Amino acid sequence: MYLETIEKKSEEKQRQHKVCRSRGGESCAFDGAMIVLQPIADAVHLVHGPISCSANSFEGRGTLSDRGSFHKRGFTTDLRELDLIVGSEQRLLKVIEHIVNEISPQAIFVYSTCVTGLLGEDLERICSDAEKKFGVDIIPVNAPGFIGPKNLGNRIAGEVLLDYVIGREEPPFTTDRDINIIGEYNIAGDQYFIEPLLEEAGFRILSRITGNSTYREIKWAHRAKLNVIVCSRALVNIGIEMEKKYGIPYVEVSFFGKTETAQALRKIASVLDKDGTLTEKVERLILREEEKLEEGLKRFRELIGKRAVLYTGGVKSWSMVSALKDIGIEVVGVGTKKSTYDDEEKIKELVSEDCLLFEDTSPANILKIMKDKKAEILVAGGRNLYLGIKEGIPFVDVNQERHRAYAGYKGLLNLAEDISRAIRFYSKDKGYRRPLSIKLKKGFIDPLKNSPFVGATMALQGIDKTVPLLHTAQGCNFLGKVLLIKHFREPIVMNTTKLFTEEVVMGGEEKLRNNILSFKKKGAQLVAVITGALSHMKGEEIESVITPLRDETFKVIHIPVPDYEGSLEYGYAKAVEGILSLIPERDSRKKRGQINLIVGGHLTPADFSELRDTFELFGLKPLILPDLSQLDGSRGFSGITKGGITLSEIEDMASSEFTVIVGRSLKGAGEMLKEKCGIEYRVFDSLMGVNSNDQFFEFLSLLSGNVIPEKIKRQRRILIDGMRDAQFYVAGRKAAVATEPDLALGLSRLLNEAGLDLELVVLPTGGENLEEIKAKEIIIGSLSDLEGDFELLLSNSHAEEKARKLGAVLLEIGFPVYKSLGYPQKVTIGYRGSLNLLNDMANLLMRKEVH
Repeated sequence: MYLETIEKKSEEKQRQHKVCRSRGGESCAFDGAMIVLQPIADAVHLVHGPISCSANSFEGRGTLSDRGSFHKRGFTTDLRELDLIVGSEQRLLKVIEHIVNEISPQAIFVYSTCVTGLLGEDLERICSDAEKKFGVDIIPVNAPGFIGPKNLGNRIAGEVLLDYVIGREEPPFTTDRDINIIGEYNIAGDQYFIEPLLEEAGFRILSRITGNSTYREIKWAHRAKLNVIVCSRALVNIGIEMEKKYGIPYVEVSFFGKTETAQALRKIASVLDKDGTLTEKVERLILREEEKLEEGLKRFRELIGKRAVLYTGGVKSWSMVSALKDIGIEVVGVGTKKSTYDDEEKIKELVSEDCLLFEDTSPANILKIMKDKKAEILVAGGRNLYLGIKEGIPFVDVNQERHRAYAGYKGLLNLAEDISRAIRFYSKDKGYRRPLSIKLKKGFIDPLKNSPFVGATMALQGIDKTVPLLHTAQGCNFLGKVLLIKHFREPIVMNTTKLFTEEVVMGGEEKLRNNILSFKKKGAQLVAVITGALSHMKGEEIESVITPLRDETFKVIHIPVPDYEGSLEYGYAKAVEGILSLIPERDSRKKRGQINLIVGGHLTPADFSELRDTFELFGLKPLILPDLSQLDGSRGFSGITKGGITLSEIEDMASSEFTVIVGRSLKGAGEMLKEKCGIEYRVFDSLMGVNSNDQFFEFLSLLSGNVIPEKIKRQRRILIDGMRDAQFYVAGRKAAVATEPDLALGLSRLLNEAGLDLELVVLPTGGENLEEIKAKEIIIGSLSDLEGDFELLLSNSHAEEKARKLGAVLLEIGFPVYKSLGYPQKVTIGYRGSLNLLNDMANLLMRKEVH
């Protein structure tokens, strides 16, 4: 029997051996707290800060629930600069009041972030006062990102539950077989495979902490007879404190694999079984399920003897070893960076002496180990997905981004099937690789707005040999990077100085300097220091740090994009202007046919390639800034950007004859070039639909002195024919758009030409000339403001749930798009791209009619 009690182990020893050795980890304390608490799906999780933390983590985890839907929504105070000056307490109270009146949740968890943590607000008092005022449990979660890594946030979340939730209510009834499941977050539905086993074995689940849970059930968790801890590294503090306070023993288990699932069932029975009946039921259940499992695994006999490298964390670092062994796969390498010392000891018991345990989990080292150990499959988290794809390595994601359950007996079959598919795939081809009204709404719930620094980082991907360096807490980098990776399905170059408490208080200038010099040594020609609200509030003198580091061959620029100002388009535009600052003021001799082409981030990588081909078709040489075309899947894995416009080409932009700008948000870049180099410019705010493209191609003809090529004339005829074909399915249909302004303007023109009724456009921020958007109504707000009778919604992937509630079909477009494949490779501009979008809309509406 493995029953851990305070008598058996001292608390100090437990904490010592269950804490992850890596201080940095892969994310921040804020993220860790959200991971633990957000699965409570009937409670609202309100992020108190500027937009970044909420927007970057919005729908970022694979946790499922059939007991609420708030875990799939985003709630934010979206702080602005004035809030930081006069204090954000009133804004927080206003948002809480709005949520209570509009949603009436069971509880509201309020998360501090780096900015609000630095403000020094008394969050406990504010929440206590609000709770008395509104009559709803309002719980402070003090876990700003800079205080530490993800696992610290996990533990803070556990302490929050102990201090504010557990023991606050009595259950309707109890039994002698009541258990709490702690540390299981129902990723991809794991819990749906675990709970039926526990119930059939005779155990009653009193409380779930926190996967597929309700807020109320956690309040009576103190009446359980046993705590079953699934992820000990994250929430062992709950087990320890509940044993102290309530006398509830705990066991640590795993449900990954046949062996561990059986051991878990037996371990629980050994504590609760008073008369032997539980043990008998458990053994019958195990026998039946293992027989079914063995029969199911016969389909995957080809996996026996295959070799795998594993890199995950916590309990999975060893339980996944066991699961792979159950399938017949030999584990030849295990990454231990996110493992505790206890985890490592368990790993050693399960693997052979030849298995390599490694802490250097950099892509280069993982790749080396894969080759040295002749491994045939990489089993890891989503951050290593593109290492596998780029190198032609079979890969299975076992972390929180996955979309398939791997727990229990059924989960092991799923895992075997996914590994088998991955290996078979790569064995075939190793190389495959206008508006009646404009309204301003609150925008607190389900934000459409994205962080400016994400926009800045996106733009910098199109500059060769560049490193975007976020001078902020590490969670900003981690969450923003994950979002960009999910959208482009490509490795993204994005780094951070990882500010912790000491740097926030004492200053992080030295850390910034060392980071910049480090990337210089690694071959970077440009480091772009991106600063947000945290640095702005601290009043750091960034220029005084970076100016001495510049030389003829190494450039450093500062891109200040505080989160409380603007959205993704704003950050993107600021990055472009920052890059143009590298061009010296001079009136250069112009090169015939050379044209500056400045393109917005609302276009896809394929659109960038389409523009280059189009300019060259007219006999023009475009210098594209930035050039994101390589994010279509053709870029390799690197810690420094590869491909895109070079620094020498950027300097050569001073010699261009003209500047063409695609996207109204980039008009400021045109003004910069005109002022610096005397180059005239023209802004095309849309390249969608017939009329906009007619103007564009006629201008290119004028600019080049060449007639419009027959190829483009043919594409125009095809588009008009396609519009005629599609009229039966799209004309008269009601539509809504929720995207950034540049994209919304283009879509409104295409929809108008195709005969759709654009009832509503929702934008994350305002801007100039909004009246040019051809819609009945414009709202500056969030996805929650999408209300009306629509049949078609054009928005990002976050709008999926809203579309379902509206009974509309969703065409994923904008940023981020991650719930469908092929978006980076889709042409959306020109006659050809306009037809692509029109066909997508028509097909969606056709299927809606059928079903």
